[in-house]
Amino acid sequence: MNPFIEQLVIQRMNQLTPGELYQYASQYNIPVTKQQASNIAMRVQNKNINPFKPDGQQTLRKILNEEIGTELTEILEKQFEHLAKGL
Repeated sequence: MNPFIEQLVIQRMNQLTPGELYQYASQYNIPVTKQQASNIAMRVQNKNINPFKPDGQQTLRKILNEEIGTELTEILEKQFEHLAKGL
């Protein structure tokens, strides 16, 4: 993965607001509540989680499992993998 793109993704995750996350979820038909989006955003902000590295993936997976459940987390992981292959 291009280090520049990794940095952009990490920076964007660090600055993500609950409203933006909820808007993205709605845009991509991901069934999350405003409260779930808020909880997720607050837990990833300023944590420098790199979703392209195994430890970052594990951290993000744990957060998502706790907030939205394993089934939806698995769907999101597959979507992210598909998106990341295109970068």
